[in-house]
Amino acid sequence: MTSAPVANYSELQVANALGGEGFGLELGRFRCLLRSDSDLIAPRLRLLYQDYFAHLSPTGFYDFRVSLNRTRQSFWKPWEIEFDWAGNSALQALPLAHAHPLFEWGLNWCVATASGAHTVIHSAVVERDGLAMVLPGSPGSGKSTLCAALALTDWRLLSDELTIISQLDGKVQPVPRPISLKNQSIDIIKAFVPSAELTPPVVATHKGAIAYARPPRSAVQASHQTAPVGYVVFPKFVPGAQLDFEPLSRAEALSELMENTFNVGLLGAEGFASLARAIADAKCYAVEYGDLASIVNWVNTTCRPSA
Repeated sequence: MTSAPVANYSELQVANALGGEGFGLELGRFRCLLRSDSDLIAPRLRLLYQDYFAHLSPTGFYDFRVSLNRTRQSFWKPWEIEFDWAGNSALQALPLAHAHPLFEWGLNWCVATASGAHTVIHSAVVERDGLAMVLPGSPGSGKSTLCAALALTDWRLLSDELTIISQLDGKVQPVPRPISLKNQSIDIIKAFVPSAELTPPVVATHKGAIAYARPPRSAVQASHQTAPVGYVVFPKFVPGAQLDFEPLSRAEALSELMENTFNVGLLGAEGFASLARAIADAKCYAVEYGDLASIVNWVNTTCRPSA
């Protein structure tokens, strides 16, 4: 099997592979084989995944064999796009124009499911100076915007959606992928990082307008480099607010993290204990802020080994 960066393949080659035996994509420690009859997938794969290795002749084991194909319930119903992993999907079919967001959401589901032996937290996570910073947050907290601002500047992207912590050594397992930006966050990141490469927004999804930022090449190339948790920061965006932060005890942070952990019920007491060990040396904070520049400056000043 010969593999090469996605950028080495033409859009036509990618599209032909998607419509044929499948397009094999290397995602750090995961391998994905994707088939699709949507003409919206190939150009976005070439932009966002250009630094990932891929191959056009499927062979060997794949963690995910997925398809993203058109479907409709009846002749008089409009065509939709459906995500399928081995005959199953936790996601409903969506309008054809939403094919790319559905692919990214479906891949999040696959990665979270396949990582069930580890602790999986709904959280962005970045790294600098050998230490990971976990950024949990509810919708609207600004975690993805903050993650993008950090990952596209001085920090290494580990994931914008899923923090996977090994049960064996307590380190974060990177799965760097395109960074999801919603609604006003799209223009905020364009202004904050003018060099960022973003897809055209897909409008009118159930989350509003969605665009994706291409992850830095350095993050993709370092996708096998794990990192211990050095910081846990709970951001909360409040329009117009002055930045204010509060140190948290590790017990408080652990309680909040458990609320954001997908597989806490499956891991039980050992999952709780391993997560506690993973953040045993971490500095933990809750931060309220009203603009992106203020929290980026706070992070860069506070979350460093010498601070």
